[in-house]
Amino acid sequence: MSRRNQTPPRHNPTRRQSAPARHESIRHEPVRHGSGRQAPSRREPTRSAHDYIMGRSCLEEMLRHRPDRVLHVFLSEAREGARPSDGSRRNSLRSELNRLAISVSEVERRELDLMVSSDSHQGVVAQVSQREFLRFEDLLEMARSMPFIRILALDGVLDPHNLGAILRAAECFGVDAVLWSKNRAAPLGPVVSKVSVGASELVPLCPVSNLHRALESLKEVGVWIVGALVSADATPLDTFEFPERCAVVMGAERDGIQHLIGKSLDFQVYIAMMGEVSSLNVSQASAVMLHAMAKQHSKRNNGDVKVA
Repeated sequence: MSRRNQTPPRHNPTRRQSAPARHESIRHEPVRHGSGRQAPSRREPTRSAHDYIMGRSCLEEMLRHRPDRVLHVFLSEAREGARPSDGSRRNSLRSELNRLAISVSEVERRELDLMVSSDSHQGVVAQVSQREFLRFEDLLEMARSMPFIRILALDGVLDPHNLGAILRAAECFGVDAVLWSKNRAAPLGPVVSKVSVGASELVPLCPVSNLHRALESLKEVGVWIVGALVSADATPLDTFEFPERCAVVMGAERDGIQHLIGKSLDFQVYIAMMGEVSSLNVSQASAVMLHAMAKQHSKRNNGDVKVA
């Protein structure tokens, strides 16, 4: 059954008796100028120390958008048989690091392997100050005040490659925040940052203790919850109209959306398949869903979707 052209049912604050969300004492990464995202006002410190990111593209994005967070860069010798373009890109990277007065150390590749527990670093690892997170209270305030809001909620995405790809799509399609349960998600780290091409360091992230409770709290301030779910009640994505203030829930790679969260959904949406393979993985499905939502919101808001 399609819900196209139907007005979503209004939230009734008296219909739910769930416990209030536990607000998280974590901070928000300052947003980029001109992004249209609102930065919360109240802040308090989170973790100290530092993180590592790896890969040329990831570091280049950090230098472009948040060079203040790059503390030190470790470079190794180029691999044998590397393309001439790699050397040119490496020289450009060195020039930019020199321009920004960021210190650089030459190390052996195996040192980088140990540093990030991976050999896919492309000979580039950077030490960065630890990012800040969006507090859930501030996300609620954003949801109350913004006429359009796009939230992505991840329910049990445990694979770091999928998480990195999802965060890349979230940043590309202008998601205002990514929400997940801190106990049911892949840890952020060098693999996530590399796969996301640095988007994990840019898109606002909001880990919470209880995702179901957080979604219920968002519903109370007028955010509609849309879940990617194949069921008899689900609407095809190509006929679904996203509410202006919306949270899209994507489920785990194998188990999908938890039953309790599934019961809280206002809408269920599925992506119609046209080939022999019956499904997309969660990162691919997330990109398709987010693009559809961003495109609709952009048209309603008289905006344009940037062509990749």
